[in-house]
Amino acid sequence: MTEPEAGNAPAGAPRGLLALVVALAVAVMGLGAAVVALRVRVPPAPSSKVERDLQVWEGRVHTDPKDDSARVGLGIALLGAGRTADARRALEEALRLNPDNWMALFRLGLLVRESDPERATAMLARAGAAAPRSSKALPFIALGELELARGEAREARQAFEAAVADSPYLIDARVGLARALEALGDERGALEQYREAARYDPSNKQVESAIARLERGLRGDTR
Repeated sequence: MTEPEAGNAPAGAPRGLLALVVALAVAVMGLGAAVVALRVRVPPAPSSKVERDLQVWEGRVHTDPKDDSARVGLGIALLGAGRTADARRALEEALRLNPDNWMALFRLGLLVRESDPERATAMLARAGAAAPRSSKALPFIALGELELARGEAREARQAFEAAVADSPYLIDARVGLARALEALGDERGALEQYREAARYDPSNKQVESAIARLERGLRGDTR
């Protein structure tokens, strides 16, 4: 009896069974390679700016969990992703770490102005007080708009005056102050603010229309 040649099937081994064994071995090897590939696979790169921003700020929070500015950045990124509840938690945590973080106060005040206007009013006022020079106008304008919506024209005037004092060239601050003055019955004061706004933005149709309306009213022209 001769020895079976290398690579030949052993005597008596059914060829169909041998083929099945080989196929199973190849499948197992392939499965093992797939498992290894899963273990070493690099996560796909973020495909949008929103995802990239989230990844950056999540990384910063992970690196330093006590960095309140990183929490604010994460909150803003979460807002951009439409994850409002998560954004609110991030901003609340930023304020827990630093109660005077003006951007956290400002952003959270905007978030809660409809659900909790009293709290929003307090937070926006604190944000305006804590913000650095030339950044105070943003929270004060938001505060003035909120006070006007609540029917508090006097408080709105004070907020817009603070915004104008910080950034006299901002149209929204001038127009907001004009609206508050008009609500208080001070049409001449409102006209003056609209004219100031027109100096910075002469092509603004809203301002132009308001000036024409107030000038007609002060002349007694009802046409």
